[in-house]
Amino acid sequence: MSYAPPLAATLTGASVRQLAYWRRNTPTHGVLFAPEHETRPRVFYSYQDIVALRMFVQLRGHLSLQKVRKVASYLLKHYPDTHLASHSVRAVPGGRTAVWVSPDGEYVDVVERPGQGGLKLVMDDIFRSFTTGTGQRVPDLAEPAQGVTIDPAVRGGFPVIEGTRIPFTVVAGLYADGMTSGEIAELYPAVTEADVVGAAQLAELVAENAHVKAAA
Repeated sequence: MSYAPPLAATLTGASVRQLAYWRRNTPTHGVLFAPEHETRPRVFYSYQDIVALRMFVQLRGHLSLQKVRKVASYLLKHYPDTHLASHSVRAVPGGRTAVWVSPDGEYVDVVERPGQGGLKLVMDDIFRSFTTGTGQRVPDLAEPAQGVTIDPAVRGGFPVIEGTRIPFTVVAGLYADGMTSGEIAELYPAVTEADVVGAAQLAELVAENAHVKAAA
């Protein structure tokens, strides 16, 4: 399962315009972040892309875009065979640099003194809800809305109604077409009225991100 830019924006905190800018190949900087499933003119992100982008957005809240590019460049250079989602990188308070945490628990500077030992930080859970530098609240990746869950083992990580394989878009679509929460619950016994509300709320967030023109 893959994620179109509006859904990817909702789950990562990056705007649709930012995503487009980050995947643009410029003569000066090249590509900051290329999605796994880009087939021009259509673009789709994988679950791993979503995890990595959440990390990038959190870094961008503390670091300049130039420093975020250095983070990506370091990881791609030293670990070309691994997806960026497999790495943990956090900004040092004050935005001076960022550190990569190795599987052995070592902290390595990846911006100011690449490869040198870095400051040990208290690591935040990349999957939890957070607020971007612009004040946008990014939902929890495991449960982006009430009654809606994301599990990479279920439909490739596409948001579904909790405890089912029903995509949230199906429920939200029925609600948008005029069916009441009760009628949808009758149609899908495993779906509660609260689940319908959560699916509709997530759909609204995705729709908003589809039209946002925020600067990168």
